[in-house]
Amino acid sequence: MNFFLSLIISFSFAQAFAQEKTSAILYDLKSNQTKKLFTLTIETTDAADGTHSKTSYQDLNGKVVVQETGLAQGDELKDYTLERPQTEEKGHIFTRDGKVYFEYEGPGGKKKSANEKIDGQILTPANFTAFVRKNWDSFNAGKAIPVRYAVWDRQETVGFTLTKVGDAEIKGQKAIELRMKPTSFVIAAIVDPIHLWYRVSDKKLMIMKGRVQPRQDVDGKLKQLDAETVYTLD
Repeated sequence: MNFFLSLIISFSFAQAFAQEKTSAILYDLKSNQTKKLFTLTIETTDAADGTHSKTSYQDLNGKVVVQETGLAQGDELKDYTLERPQTEEKGHIFTRDGKVYFEYEGPGGKKKSANEKIDGQILTPANFTAFVRKNWDSFNAGKAIPVRYAVWDRQETVGFTLTKVGDAEIKGQKAIELRMKPTSFVIAAIVDPIHLWYRVSDKKLMIMKGRVQPRQDVDGKLKQLDAETVYTLD
């Protein structure tokens, strides 16, 4: 099931209005926010050519384990890069002339590339929150919205459906809960949905539960990680 294990989705979404710095803590998913695993910082800047984002994940000793950069124009992806020193991997995704392009470099410098025709909404961490904000009213109206998530290491897009599944109150603040579920029944039977909580007042991401980019060291081996990511908001 390597295909399913490689559907790595990082929800370190750019949340800028002009220029902003956001931080978060990644907790063990079953620890009720008591066991810290990683931290992350996100810097976002709105410029003439779009929203630029820079994300850095650190372990608890402050060592950088994953870095991401992104460029989006509104909710349209223009460019996204990822570097994961943990596994000596790099990925680059960009759109041009109606296609989405993938470039991948693995351990030892081995390179691969691919492309596909854009068919629907392409999402990465760089443009995810902008997409949520644009479709906020549709989510609240109960609409299920199909998207194509660009998976950097698979060099392809994968179909998901985003749906509002409830309202919540988190630390006295109103929020909506979105669920991101694979559109394929086969994949959906194996892959757990991603759950995201957005604050109603400013449509910022508060909490995400699901697969993240850093790997976790388990008995000397790096393993895929599902975590609870809690964002620090004003």
